[in-house]
Amino acid sequence: MPRSKTITNEEILTAARSLFLKEGAKASTRNLAKIVGISEAVIFQRFGTKEDLFFASMVLPEVQLEKIFSIQAGKKQVIENLKSVSLQIVAYFREVMPVFLSLISHPSFDLQTFLKRHTMPRIQIGNKLMEYLNAEADLGRICKGNVAAAAILISHLHNLALSETIGSHQPIDTECAIADAIEVLWKGLSP
Repeated sequence: MPRSKTITNEEILTAARSLFLKEGAKASTRNLAKIVGISEAVIFQRFGTKEDLFFASMVLPEVQLEKIFSIQAGKKQVIENLKSVSLQIVAYFREVMPVFLSLISHPSFDLQTFLKRHTMPRIQIGNKLMEYLNAEADLGRICKGNVAAAAILISHLHNLALSETIGSHQPIDTECAIADAIEVLWKGLSP
């Protein structure tokens, strides 16, 4: 009779994700086994190779579009809605960025393979932002044809999270950076 599992695959993957984020792809499976209290052989029985373990553990956090876009077109001021959404987007990008940077830095990472298995959260967020902006445009609260404004805002928010993650700038006030960007964009969006 086979022995029952003392630790789930998800528990191993959670510990592996933490270890890979801390040490990179070079993290030791021996160290992981020690952390989770199993033999290294069990890791390889369950995941095959260290590379398979890496890619299984480094899954991007699920984007919670309903939470991020809990605003409604026609309610509150558009600028306030954009600020609220932008803060949520930056928070999500902060969560995603370390995982994504670890993924793309792995020597075996292939973007085409990744895209076959995953939808890029940035695309999902951009589509939802466009949906919101189009709804506001249909109500006459902003100008129509705001694809560029959505792309610019998403790029700015993505850059804020990326810059923080890699430490390429001094700490900044995220709310001010978002407000400044929206103020500039508003000149092209306002009816």
